[in-house]
Amino acid sequence: MARWSCVLYLSLTVALVLPVARPPSHVVCGGAALDYCVQSLGCTAEEAAKAERVLLPNIVKSMTCAQADERCSRLQSALGLRDSELKRMVLVQPPLLGYNLEYVAEKLEWLKSRLALSDAELKKIVLYSPKVLSYGRDTKLEPSIAWLQSRLNLSIAELRKVLLGKPGLLGLQSKVFSPRLGWLQSTLHLSDSELKKVVLLRPTILVQSVEARLAPTLRWLNGTLDLSDDELRTTVLRFPSILTYNVETNLAPTLEWIQSRLDLGNSELSKLVRVSPQVLSFNIETNLSPKIDFFEKEIGLSLSEVRASLLVSPSRLGMSLKKRYRPRLEVCRAAGADPVVVLNRAAHTDERFCKGLNVPLEALRAAQENVQCDVFDRKTPSTRRRAD
Repeated sequence: MARWSCVLYLSLTVALVLPVARPPSHVVCGGAALDYCVQSLGCTAEEAAKAERVLLPNIVKSMTCAQADERCSRLQSALGLRDSELKRMVLVQPPLLGYNLEYVAEKLEWLKSRLALSDAELKKIVLYSPKVLSYGRDTKLEPSIAWLQSRLNLSIAELRKVLLGKPGLLGLQSKVFSPRLGWLQSTLHLSDSELKKVVLLRPTILVQSVEARLAPTLRWLNGTLDLSDDELRTTVLRFPSILTYNVETNLAPTLEWIQSRLDLGNSELSKLVRVSPQVLSFNIETNLSPKIDFFEKEIGLSLSEVRASLLVSPSRLGMSLKKRYRPRLEVCRAAGADPVVVLNRAAHTDERFCKGLNVPLEALRAAQENVQCDVFDRKTPSTRRRAD
């Protein structure tokens, strides 16, 4: 850790050889930040002007292009940023142009140590939440990290997972987290360990508004699917992400399509979603519709047979058409087996599936490779051909 800290500190405090494409200017003049953004980062004039307006007047007045370039070049070197990533960071957080280099180096070193981050993980956090570099270590970062870790009883690995899942959580005060966690726990009657599980699976729940998103989604699920309190709790525990989807544009249209396409009664629809709530996150055009068409047209099942099979095991609707169903159908056809086993044995491992058909595993591996190649070919107009 000490060695990395030294390297990181030096990378931000020792002058780099500036790229030829970024000629420095030592003349202090108004608009240097704008000039740097346009000439060195490739920003449009509008983007650069907007970024410069965010800076404090005294920073705008005193900054030179050379200073901006030095700060950004060292930050880029320390984090291994591509030019496009550096540009994005500056446009999201323009004050980066005026940050003290030693202060930034210390902040990065502390974050890496506090959360046991790899270089790539540190880059991800700063890239997706560059504002973190403006937060005080002792006034914002450590208090929010410590509170979250204590409230959910998170290990360092679990804390790291949550913050990598939603870097924007860094620096938020406990008064933002606490009401949401408390509401979620009391509404769904979650134990501390269950609440922890929900957050680990979907960290973005911590930034969702109770009034605008969480409460309306729970009311919709409860009312539409006629769920008991325990069923609602179980559904959320199985797929916490369901709470973050928009009802009007995502959940309701998908639910209506599934019910109509499979001709499900209300109780059948409720069962399917309770057991496999992630189906509501699937895209209709690219996932659900092609899959059900495959069951009917390729495997040869009637709609009632498809419906019965999916009600027995709703998770079958979530398995990959490209990676699982199509290759297995190819193997079944070659072996002269009933294609129905493709769906009925969908949950079997590749090894068990092949053993049941008395075919070598290598045959399935070859079929999987063939399907992958076929999908690639169909994406190329000059070599487009029909898939099996």
